[in-house]
Amino acid sequence: MSRLLSSLILVLGLMAAGTASVVAQQTPPTARETIEKSKEAAAERARAIGPELKALQDEMKAQVGDVRALIDKRVDEAGRKAMTYAIWGAVGFFALMVLASVLGGVIVALLFRRNRT
Repeated sequence: MSRLLSSLILVLGLMAAGTASVVAQQTPPTARETIEKSKEAAAERARAIGPELKALQDEMKAQVGDVRALIDKRVDEAGRKAMTYAIWGAVGFFALMVLASVLGGVIVALLFRRNRT
């Protein structure tokens, strides 16, 4: 039994030593290595995303151009509409002045005629 127990202890000791050596061999990379790897990966991702950014920038420029054209069109329409309202307002004001002048003249004429008789 002691032989079996000593064999078992020997086997467990060898297994523990083997596991320790495996763990020792798999040491994590240093911080500098990790930074270099991540820097390289980031540079590759940046190079890969460059054409996509260019396409997105061109699309945004086209959309901004469309929006500017739409705004310019709306501003021109609003300016024409405001000019039309201003002209019609001036014509209406002139017509109102003429009507007031004629009506005032008629009232004054009736007052003078009434006073003479």
